[in-house]
Amino acid sequence: MNYVIIGNSAAGLSAAEAIRRNDAEGSITIVSDEKYEAYSRPLISYYLKNQVTQEQMLLCAPEWCREQRVTLLRETSAEKIDPKAKKVRLSGGKTLSYDKLLLANGSVPFVPPVEGLNGQSNVFTFMDLKSSEAIRAFAKPEMNAVVIGGGLIGMKAAEGLSKLCASVTVLELAPRILPTILDDEGSRLVEQKLEQHSIRCLTGDTAAKVNGEKTVESLTLKSGSTIACDLLVMAVGVRPNTALAKAAGCEIDRGVLIGEQAETSVPDIYAAGDVAQGKDVLDGKRKILALWPMAVMQGKTAGCAMAGAQASYRGAFAVNAIDFFGLRISTCGITGTEEDGFTVLKKQEGETYRKFFCKDGCLKGYILIGDISRAGIYTTLVREQIPLEQLGGTEPFDLPEMIRFPAQLRDELLNGGVS
Repeated sequence: MNYVIIGNSAAGLSAAEAIRRNDAEGSITIVSDEKYEAYSRPLISYYLKNQVTQEQMLLCAPEWCREQRVTLLRETSAEKIDPKAKKVRLSGGKTLSYDKLLLANGSVPFVPPVEGLNGQSNVFTFMDLKSSEAIRAFAKPEMNAVVIGGGLIGMKAAEGLSKLCASVTVLELAPRILPTILDDEGSRLVEQKLEQHSIRCLTGDTAAKVNGEKTVESLTLKSGSTIACDLLVMAVGVRPNTALAKAAGCEIDRGVLIGEQAETSVPDIYAAGDVAQGKDVLDGKRKILALWPMAVMQGKTAGCAMAGAQASYRGAFAVNAIDFFGLRISTCGITGTEEDGFTVLKKQEGETYRKFFCKDGCLKGYILIGDISRAGIYTTLVREQIPLEQLGGTEPFDLPEMIRFPAQLRDELLNGGVS
């Protein structure tokens, strides 16, 4: 059996391990357009600020491929899939035959059109080790850095740049930073922390024009103001790298649509990780969940299925764990308002913010900042949808719709288990 895996990160590596556990003799080839061994992508911001080495980022020992009898083709791109002939054409003209094929080729950076942006030498993206290396080599202590995008990628880039440059400005068109995972109050709390480390966040604004031909010298914003710029990071977001799958005939929505065994609509082709679009178990919708644990789970499922073992991926849900300058953040699940039928509990003290979203007698999601104690327990409550009334306490909690909410559990959630 010939197995081909396109992509050498969390999903691809997990798939290869699962294949080898279930098929000791099959041929496994991993195709990677990067020059590195498999590494932890969440650590690129720590590499940027010189807190980890490249060796510390590796996901497995250098001898892993030899021990597992895996062929790793580095600095090689997959250019076309022929699903009828079951062949993959690679850069350089070589082709690989496959019996089972996994697409684990992740995402590509989304760079929005900005007037004047034309390949200047001081413009970077930030989503892999290569980009982190390039930024670290270019940055100087006297520089004014600007990051366009105040999501998770942009804010981690800003944190790293604060160690390298004189000033860092983040531009976020939404009314708050980290808009997909935090509410207004939580975002303000994080922004205050960032300001303590000389990171300025301009929300509700972004670059309208780039000034400078060979290098970016300044940015003209939509608001009309101009800011100096010696180093520009485009971190508006990423998009699933679906071009290869689409050309092969796989069904595409935002990502490559997959079923419970990570299978695509094309026989013997599977997808996992950031390129794949699976089911959110909390609301049943198909979503992109570009998260490391989800990539591992999908890759393992795909590898087992490709090798003929029993496996299923019934879906997942959003879970984020991140920190900025020691301020820890954990978010999970679905958030909503009382108008949407949610019971919302929240409490803020200093840098601690805890907010819980309950509906139909179950915990649906949470935001924890500062004190993230018992986050694992709360995530289990969300995942298993355990009725809260089973957890102790029977006093009614006077909230809209007069739902019965255990007062004891309410105190447990808001105080983090500290009485």
